[in-house]
Amino acid sequence: MGGAMNRLKTLVMALLPGLLPVLLMALLPAGCGEQAHEANLDTSRPTDPSEFGYQVSPRTVNLMEGAQAYKTYCVGCHGPTGEGNGPASRWLYPPPRNFKKADFKFMSTRFGELPTDADLYRTITNGLRGSSMPSWGHLPERTRLALIEYIKSFSDAWDNAPTPAIPMVTNPYVADADPSRAIARGELTYHGFFRCWNCHPAYISDQKIGAAQTALGGVAQKTYRPNLHQAAVKTDSEGQTIFAPDFLRDPVKSGTSVNDIYRTVAAGITGTAMPSWIDAAAQGPVDKQGNVLITQADIWAVAYYVQDLIKRRTLRFKPGEIVLRDNRKLEFSQRGMAYVAKVQQEQEEEFLDEDED
Repeated sequence: MGGAMNRLKTLVMALLPGLLPVLLMALLPAGCGEQAHEANLDTSRPTDPSEFGYQVSPRTVNLMEGAQAYKTYCVGCHGPTGEGNGPASRWLYPPPRNFKKADFKFMSTRFGELPTDADLYRTITNGLRGSSMPSWGHLPERTRLALIEYIKSFSDAWDNAPTPAIPMVTNPYVADADPSRAIARGELTYHGFFRCWNCHPAYISDQKIGAAQTALGGVAQKTYRPNLHQAAVKTDSEGQTIFAPDFLRDPVKSGTSVNDIYRTVAAGITGTAMPSWIDAAAQGPVDKQGNVLITQADIWAVAYYVQDLIKRRTLRFKPGEIVLRDNRKLEFSQRGMAYVAKVQQEQEEEFLDEDED
């Protein structure tokens, strides 16, 4: 019995040094152990959430993926801080969008409001014609959605509640096989009520404009701006000189489908002289008999008319003036560098001499 007690005493004495810290930690006030642990944390490196047994939130994943995609595809124009001052921006006109200001032009919300995620997705996917913003539709959908999340992180404006898109009222012409009825109504309202010629060109005579104004409850103007049948020179909110598109020749940045044009006319273009027309059209004039002369559906008519103008553009080259080339091959000779190409089954040489332009 005495031998067993001696062996137990020896075991306890051997284990006591290791048990003392445990006993002391149990006796310390709550929180002291946590403070000691935090004091020993290595804060010089990012914390890995997996060390604590939880996963990264979906939004954080989007931000991380969006940041990587932004550095790959967007930073050259929009800059590392999203201020539109990337290394390529000095050569671009119009300049890249400043995401810190959060003033977006092409959207489905009213003038001055933030765009919806669908608006940003559409711009990223389709690009903006006539600008340096290309289509990124070849990127995976997940990447484009991640870019939206990251772009929104540049400005505190996105902390506000999202604004709703303008209403897409019923299109009264959608069932018409022939759009001529909509186009005729659009010509009348374009010139007589919406007065798009304040910025865009007028496409009918002064006398017809006056008649259109009278037909829609207004008073015929006697004088008009100079160069009425050309695009007006304007300045946007960034101080940049801009031209309202001449629909017979200029690119329409946000799309040329009837739906695209309706959205632009109804919502307006923030930072420019193009207002939201959706509310003004809802409060259109009435005649003496109380008949409403303008409704929101007339925005559809303007969209059909503008699209018709775009379709009327004259070709820059006549049929037969365009030569298709294939099998281009670079060759060198005593005359210099030359591209040799098959043209209409014949051989043609183009010599690119350094002394020539």
